[in-house]
Amino acid sequence: MIFKNFKSAHEHYNYPGSHRFGSFGDDKGIIRSYSNGKKEDHFKNNKFYYELKNNKIKEKFKLNIVNNKKLRLFIKLKDGVKDMGLYKVDGFYKSFVIFTK
Repeated sequence: MIFKNFKSAHEHYNYPGSHRFGSFGDDKGIIRSYSNGKKEDHFKNNKFYYELKNNKIKEKFKLNIVNNKKLRLFIKLKDGVKDMGLYKVDGFYKSFVIFTK
């Protein structure tokens, strides 16, 4: 699904918190992540590499692994925001967290 902007995508799923954050979570891990194209986020070998903002966010992603919790990934397009669906946190590589379908 493609949305006009990330705010409308965030509201569509009725996510808690602000749409202004790239990754947002709760006590079980990250709920959703948004790649705005301004960092080094990229797909490689059917995996999505999402650049980590800080260690606090990394710890939240680790909870996804422990709790076997998927997250919803959104990617900025030239004319909107694409809902990529649900992804599993597969692990970490350098300054990235790795998502797989």
